[in-house]
Amino acid sequence: MQQQLSGLNFVIIIPTTKSAIPTVSSAFFDAANISSGMELASEPISAPNYARVEYKKGDKQSVIVTSEQNRVEFSETLNSEYNEAPAIIRMSTSYTQMLPNLGCEAVGINFRGFKACPEDSDAASRFITSNFLAKSSFASIGKSPVRASINLVFDTERCPAYFNIAEASMRSESSEATTPIVVFSGSFSYVLKGETSAEKLAYMHECIGNWQFDYAVFTDIVNNHFLAQNVVEPIYQELPQLEADNHLYAAGAV
Repeated sequence: MQQQLSGLNFVIIIPTTKSAIPTVSSAFFDAANISSGMELASEPISAPNYARVEYKKGDKQSVIVTSEQNRVEFSETLNSEYNEAPAIIRMSTSYTQMLPNLGCEAVGINFRGFKACPEDSDAASRFITSNFLAKSSFASIGKSPVRASINLVFDTERCPAYFNIAEASMRSESSEATTPIVVFSGSFSYVLKGETSAEKLAYMHECIGNWQFDYAVFTDIVNNHFLAQNVVEPIYQELPQLEADNHLYAAGAV
């Protein structure tokens, strides 16, 4: 399925009962072979309440690992030109395998991308109000289009899927000009099943390894519903079990 969004980002969020900040460091990642095949993109940040390590992957991709308070986050830019599994699949599973006592209770599989609205400064606002809000007199209050952020929850077969649609702006790398954009975010939240830490860890690795199913649902909802021009009456049926595009990324083995 062709992805219509730009700037696609894949994020794995792992809440923990114990602080992971001391372990988010290039020294630990190198020693544990977690960062194999990648180079540092910037100087790591290490503070009492925050840690951040960024790696380069190819010419245009980056991998960022951060930790603050009781959570660790693996983030990677996605590029459909690369026919391989995202690096954060291997990194997050290796990291949690090395640290089974962090107290992981859940995992979030998240995707984010944007649609540019370059027509004028209010184009992103109009896109949201015209496509996601019913026509009403309140939309004309004020000197500019009303601004809105939409939150939706879909009860999918695998887990609850939380979607957010919001406007933002993107600054050009070559100038000070900004472009209005509409950001689409999807979060698939899994509570870890199991009686023991080992069982919960195995279930988390299964959820992470099956990331492509969540990506397929995210792509289907955004492309075929949010960005579709046709208006249809809701049927309230379950989403089909979609298969991820083979030409994008192969599923990472756990």
